[in-house]
Formats: sequence, structure tokens, C-alpha cells
Amino acid sequence: MSIDYEYIKTVMCEVPQFDQLTPEELNTLSKHVTHRNVPAGTVLCKEGSLGDSLYYVVEGKIEIRKESVDGRQTVLARFNKGGSVGEMSLVENSPRSATATAVEDVELLILRRDSFEKILESAPHIGIKILKNISLSLSTRLRHTSGRFADIFK
Repeated sequence: MSIDYEYIKTVMCEVPQFDQLTPEELNTLSKHVTHRNVPAGTVLCKEGSLGDSLYYVVEGKIEIRKESVDGRQTVLARFNKGGSVGEMSLVENSPRSATATAVEDVELLILRRDSFEKILESAPHIGIKILKNISLSLSTRLRHTSGRFADIFK
């Protein structure tokens, strides 16, 4: 099966995290990103399992759940088109902190850690842009979480 890099580049243009990339950078990155469609109900990653992939949502919805000490599942977040899940797995080799499940049919772009490391070696300027986007995403989520904690512990 041949990979349609032109289609991947077209889909990448629909993902806000790739807005800052030049056409040449998109071309380079498209060789390291895979495309996948998954049906609703698919578990993309399970809490506690080792992760190595960052998922960019092109279409559909992903739900993030965390298991509490007493075994209950709590919904932490939902990500639609333009969202991303699994950023920490690109920068650390630790178990997944939550479970991500497709709650609708989902179209994804996937960047694996080994591909990201190749990008950092061969095109560090692209890797830096990706890391900036990851930092922004995690910072935004931390601010949101801090705000929720402040509301809970008033």
C-alpha cells in the first residue's frame, strides 16, 4: 500500500498546530506523520500503558478519562477537530496518564516518538516548532486545570 503524502499534507493544513510550518516544512513532516481513521469506541491509548504517539484530531471527537483510586472513571476532557492528545509521550517514556477513546468516528494524524526524534536530528527547526506547540497546549491545559482546582477548593 502506498502512502499518499499529498493527502497527508492537505489534512495537515486543517490542523492548527501546523499553521506555523512553511510548505517545505509540511512536506518534510508529512513523511513522518501517519494518517488513520478509527471507528467510535476505539481506545487509542490506555491509562498505565506505555505511549509513543501524539494524535492530532482532524475530524471527530476523543474523550479523555482518568480512573480514580476507587475505580471510577472521570471524564477529564473532550477534544474535537484541531485538538491533540498524547503530547507527553513524545517527550517522556512514561505510562499514559489517562485513557483516550474515540467517542465518534475519528480521523487522525499520528506522530510517533521515533519519527519525532528523526525530525529533531534531521530538521531541528521543525522539531522546535512542534515542541513550541506542545508547550502551548500543555500550558493552556495546566491553566484550565488550575482554574478548576481554584473553583473546587474555594
